[in-house]
Amino acid sequence: MPSVPSFRPQDIRNIALIGRAGAGKTTLAEALLHRLGAITRMGSVEDATTISDFEPEAQKHHHSISATLLFATKDGREINVIDTPGHPDFVGHALAALPAVETAVLVIDAGAGIDLATRRLYNAAGELGLARMVVVNKIDQNLARLPRVLDELRAALGPNLHCVNLPTAGGKDVIDCFDHAAGTADFGSVAQVHQEMLESSIEVDDAALERYLGGQPIDLPALRACFVTAMARGHVVPVLFTNATTEVGIDDLAHVLLEEGPSPVTGRPRRLRQGDRTVELACDADLPLIAHVWKIANDPYAGKLAMVRIIQGTLDGQTPFVAASDRKPRKAGQVLKVEGRDHPEVEGGVACAGDLVALARIDELHVDQILHAPGIAEDLAPVRPPYPAPVLTLALEAATKQDDVKLGTALQRLCEEDPTLQYGQDRQTRDYTLSGQGELHLKVVIEKLKNRFGVTVATRAPRISYRETIAAKAEGHYRLKKQTGGAGQFAEVFLRVEPRGRGEGFEFVNDVFGGAIPHQFLSAVEKGIGDALEAGTLSGSPVQDVRVVITDGKAHSVDSKDIAFRTAAKLAFRDAYARARPLLLEPIVNLEIVVPELHTGTVTTDLKNMRGKVLGFDTLPEGVVQIHAQAPLAEVGNYVGQLRGATAGQGSFTMELAHHDVAPPAIAQKVAAAYKPHPEE
Repeated sequence: MPSVPSFRPQDIRNIALIGRAGAGKTTLAEALLHRLGAITRMGSVEDATTISDFEPEAQKHHHSISATLLFATKDGREINVIDTPGHPDFVGHALAALPAVETAVLVIDAGAGIDLATRRLYNAAGELGLARMVVVNKIDQNLARLPRVLDELRAALGPNLHCVNLPTAGGKDVIDCFDHAAGTADFGSVAQVHQEMLESSIEVDDAALERYLGGQPIDLPALRACFVTAMARGHVVPVLFTNATTEVGIDDLAHVLLEEGPSPVTGRPRRLRQGDRTVELACDADLPLIAHVWKIANDPYAGKLAMVRIIQGTLDGQTPFVAASDRKPRKAGQVLKVEGRDHPEVEGGVACAGDLVALARIDELHVDQILHAPGIAEDLAPVRPPYPAPVLTLALEAATKQDDVKLGTALQRLCEEDPTLQYGQDRQTRDYTLSGQGELHLKVVIEKLKNRFGVTVATRAPRISYRETIAAKAEGHYRLKKQTGGAGQFAEVFLRVEPRGRGEGFEFVNDVFGGAIPHQFLSAVEKGIGDALEAGTLSGSPVQDVRVVITDGKAHSVDSKDIAFRTAAKLAFRDAYARARPLLLEPIVNLEIVVPELHTGTVTTDLKNMRGKVLGFDTLPEGVVQIHAQAPLAEVGNYVGQLRGATAGQGSFTMELAHHDVAPPAIAQKVAAAYKPHPEE
């Protein structure tokens, strides 16, 4: 496989394609690669021949299931494209990719419009300070609706959206409204669109604005310079119209991305957290190496691939680096570019600041890790949007003993790739549990277990992720004294538990005076409390929203050890917890339900029967209503089939965890009755 030349920071463009499933992101990426000469012919999502969707699960389901890195070069510039999945179950991949790029391109299906999940991704890109663009795709299929689409986008995303081109010739072509002030379009006025773009762009340049207000003309190079600055600052969000399948508008899109899109040098500096403060790092190839791991992939041939954004410095196979606070020096060995499933080596083996590259066979790396040259700050972490918490859990049972041996390792590898996927072991059954964003998310993971690792599992009904808390203050105490012939164990802990507000989490307070518990044992006491918080007494679920105040204790000069205080603290907490009126908290999910208007009454009635609460309605085009609601997750397990039945298959919904709230007594009693603590408890 031939090597790929490296590029200077100012010649690199990094973009992420975001948007709902079915908007055409993968086809758009394919069209970009084709027009830029990276591939000789376009692949098809339907035929499972695209560069992006090379995984068998993506090909089976006909949509992306993870973020895929692609690249192309043209006229001395390189463009790195991250094709992100659009289904809400795989949103973690899109969120992880955003800190790696300068530009987020929101792809909209002209016939489907914009949904809540898409708006949140768009807003997340804005919060990171990324330049943003909107591509309205599939224009030939929905030509009559395009003016309304533009109005809807401005209503949802803001008035700073401005068209760079407009469809013409019945959606078979586009006309450039940036360079041209006249022409014929299928809707709107080319002259008016050009004027709007001019006036919005020059607002970022006081001198150009003064000349314009004074009646002087603004020439095209000056307008273009203003537009580049306005886009990088988010003052202008360009809108382009395309039909990716026939490559209509793709040349305009490629031109804007390569010529006007921000480079790592001109885009907003990368932001990292360092302790409690945020630092901004400019893209400077002469500084020591700092890089951000934004994706992990386990390749059957290349092994574990860590895809990184080089924030500053340069990286070659011999560049020493450490991973976050781990002081073990490493070397990359090889620096690779990534094009779907292919991994050509960077020419000369050196990649520069601003580039997106991959490192192979470094097992300890994980998503959101910061790599840096030895000797510089070790407490750096990326600034990124928060990942949604898992909302659905399955218990897994391996089909054979051989599969059971491999299952834990396979789950670990898959969770390394997906920041919204979690696995563990059920405290009661000791079976593995798998937690994710929804049914499709977990279904695809189970397919990967079979296809990639040869592990077959049986699944049980989803286990609801309950939590526990307390409703009252209570005192607790435990005295541990063991003597077994040699050195014994001694520790005594007195504590008080107090309820906190919902969502405030755990707080540990040391209120011990006079050294009753020596300072060196306080961390062991806190660890013991942490052990107890892992499983409450009602359902074996984690305990949250409590304050634990350590009030007193005793130690022995010889027999007191860390393990003794850890055990005593754990059992003292359980003593107090039993008296503090434990409560069961059930997960509440946000629902966004899209249905034809005539089914609104049926759906709202069903929600009430599910102990749900309607929060509001949005009226969408073409007789469609978007219902915002909340409901207990325990009631939503079969909602897919229920909604399809109630709406003749026309309804759809997305959900995400909102919070945990106190479960009704009947539910709490039922869950508690089903809980059987493991003998170790």
